[in-house]
Amino acid sequence: MNRTKQIKHWQGIIETLTASYNRLDDACNAAIKAGCMDSEGRLHEAIWGAFEDAVQIIDPDGWLDWWLWDNGRGGHGMLAGANGKKAKPVKTAAQMARVIVDFKHEP
Repeated sequence: MNRTKQIKHWQGIIETLTASYNRLDDACNAAIKAGCMDSEGRLHEAIWGAFEDAVQIIDPDGWLDWWLWDNGRGGHGMLAGANGKKAKPVKTAAQMARVIVDFKHEP
């Protein structure tokens, strides 16, 4: 798979995970607000633990984890770069995909 196709592949994964994260976060917050779930409870931990496990299986290098939680799905615009490429703000799924592809391929 060439670089362009790899970037599109990872971009699709990132967009899907981001949408799933947002839906899950909205549902959990609604359940907490309604008193149906405790944010420190076993159900909340099981839901988010399973999501985190899936993310780790997809990307054991940790870039997706960084994207979702540390970088706030691009909302923080944190800097990232790989394999000697200049670190740049990562605000979009496409930008994150480029970093992942750069990381996975040595210069």
